[in-house]
Formats: sequence, structure tokens, C-alpha cells
Amino acid sequence: MARGDAMSAAVLALVALFALVLSARMELEHAVHPGPGFFPLLVSAALLLVSLALGVRAWRLSPSPSAVESSSPPRVWALAGTVVALAVYITAFDKLGFVLSTTALLTFLFGALGRYRWPVALASAVVVALAARLVFDTWLQVRLPADIWGR
Repeated sequence: MARGDAMSAAVLALVALFALVLSARMELEHAVHPGPGFFPLLVSAALLLVSLALGVRAWRLSPSPSAVESSSPPRVWALAGTVVALAVYITAFDKLGFVLSTTALLTFLFGALGRYRWPVALASAVVVALAARLVFDTWLQVRLPADIWGR
């Protein structure tokens, strides 16, 4: 587990560094009126911090022999399900709009892959999708595709 975490942290750090360099080349402006490079710079910096934290955690944890024997096999079906769900999400995004397609994606991820009870998964997905709509549409004034009810 620690070796896999270390490899993931290294790959994630490389991706974050690449994104950080590219976003730093974009127009940043300032926090009150951010330019197109401000948000990618912020996200890539956060991603780099997360990858560093994951790397430190993997370095500090060394697997014991009993932990290696009892570890579960990789969840290949979970990965495949996530990729398929994201492909469906991309396809449905323009047709159904942000809220419905995001709610459907998150419900699947929370319910099928996260193994939450379906009512909890659906309620959580609705709250997250509506909160994201509020943040992007109202506060950040980012145009999202209209939902099927016209908003």
C-alpha cells in the first residue's frame, strides 16, 4: 500500500508541477478580478500540496508483513466503472445540464463505488451539485449549460 501511495504521489506531483508551470504562464490578474490562469494555478498548487502530503504519508508508513498479506486485491471494476461513468457524464453534460448530470454521476460514485446507502448517496449528490451550481453560476459567474428546465 505504501509503495502504491508513493508511486501515486510521484505521478500526481509531476502532473501538478506541469499544470502549475502552464498556468503560471497564463494571465493571472489578481484575486478581485482573476484572469484565466488564476483558478488553474490555485488548483494545481493545491494538487501539488496533496501529492506532497500523500508522499510524506507513504514514506512514513512501511507495510508490515501481515498488512501485505491481508490487503485486498485492486478494484479493477471500480476503476472501469468510474471511467465509464465519466464518459457518460461528458456525453450527458450538454443535454441534461450541469445539475442533473452531476447529480447522476455523484449518485453513482457515492452509491455504487462508495457503497453508501442509495438515499444518502442521492441526497448528498443533490446537495453537492446544487452547491457547485451556486458557486460557479452565482459567485464565479461561470456559464454552465442550461438544465432541462431552462436554467
